[in-house]
Amino acid sequence: MTIFFLFNPSRVKNRWDWREMAARHAKKAGWTSRFGEVDRNQPHSMSRLLDQAFEEGCSRIVIVGGDGSFHRALNLAYQKKRLTSVEFAIIPAGTCNDFARFLGLRRRRIEQAFRLACAGKAQPMDLGMMDSEIFLNNAGFGRRPVPSGKRWKSFQALRAFRPTAVRMRWEKGSIEGVFYMVMVCNAPYFSGGLHFSKQVSPRDNLLDVYLLPAIPKWRLLPLLALGHLGRPTRFKRLIALRVPSLELKTGSDVWPQADGEPPAKAARRVNFSVMAEKAMIVVP
Repeated sequence: MTIFFLFNPSRVKNRWDWREMAARHAKKAGWTSRFGEVDRNQPHSMSRLLDQAFEEGCSRIVIVGGDGSFHRALNLAYQKKRLTSVEFAIIPAGTCNDFARFLGLRRRRIEQAFRLACAGKAQPMDLGMMDSEIFLNNAGFGRRPVPSGKRWKSFQALRAFRPTAVRMRWEKGSIEGVFYMVMVCNAPYFSGGLHFSKQVSPRDNLLDVYLLPAIPKWRLLPLLALGHLGRPTRFKRLIALRVPSLELKTGSDVWPQADGEPPAKAARRVNFSVMAEKAMIVVP
């Protein structure tokens, strides 16, 4: 059996130590190790590394990075028609690491994450689809696009919210109103541990949808503060739905994002659904 460790170098200062750790745990679990490191200056670097992994018969891909790296790897595997033929694992080495947080993995316990990636068992998990883009964690819109090379912090993102007229329709109903944000969740966490509910599950064939109405922004500040302390970020006027699919239309341009990745373009109509295909994800 061959396992491929795909390193995103953006925040991995001690990647050689981590590579040694990966090789040690892989050998202990009976894997033959292969390694690749994404070159940020080469836009197709990850795609070529995944091709290498598939050509070498790797049956498990370990993403050493964050939500964005995992997102790109899953979408590339889907495009290459290899999504359901390999297993995936995540090492929390990114900015937010929200999906790893859902799995109970933390960067400060990185060796535990490598041990799980090599010795753990993979289970099928739901994938969301935003138009033609896969997401594992969440998707939606609210803030305007972030300047190139930067990330909004939570309170900066709050200032960037603009009220948007939204009309949403699903199989058994519809809703219309003015909202700051629409979040479509397949797993609970976003923006470094914020969440509306810990009950969101990527194993129920449903998407949890949250609509944040346009209210005075100062009322959201204590909710964000509590969210960073591990409390749910929700209040009475928050609208919550649980649906397998929905269609969303807006009165002005929005920039839909998936798993925190920068949006490709503005849109006024977006479709969300749970995919028929599952991803095999290594879990505790």
